[in-house]
Amino acid sequence: MTLRTFLIAGATALIMGTAFTPAYAGSYVSIEQYGVGNAYGGAQHGYRNRLTVYQNGYANNSINNQAGNRNRAVVGQDGHGHYADTAQFGRGNVVGIAQFGAGHTAITTQDGNGNAIGVIQAGHGNSANVTQIGRGNVSVIVQD
Repeated sequence: MTLRTFLIAGATALIMGTAFTPAYAGSYVSIEQYGVGNAYGGAQHGYRNRLTVYQNGYANNSINNQAGNRNRAVVGQDGHGHYADTAQFGRGNVVGIAQFGAGHTAITTQDGNGNAIGVIQAGHGNSANVTQIGRGNVSVIVQD
């Protein structure tokens, strides 16, 4: 199994399996940045919000904000020159962004309850901008 196939399968499983994740007493943030020039910024307000950012390459930027309860955001990135921005307002919203190559931009906004977004962008220079307002919206974008 290639790394790309593994990451896509993992991101899909994460997005689909979030409803079965056990609840946490408090909010959770996990950030790993291995390369140089990676930057992260964000905020959490509410309870049981979960955020994971990875990055690995260089010159990647991630901004993540969660206001509400039981929101879940996962980013990824891997290559270089990526920008990810997630904003979640409400409760029970899920977003997962993957990215990989170079120069991708993903901006997502969720304002409501029970919304889901997955992005995954592979090659070079792709851009995705998704806004969800209300309840029960689902968006999936896969680009190469």
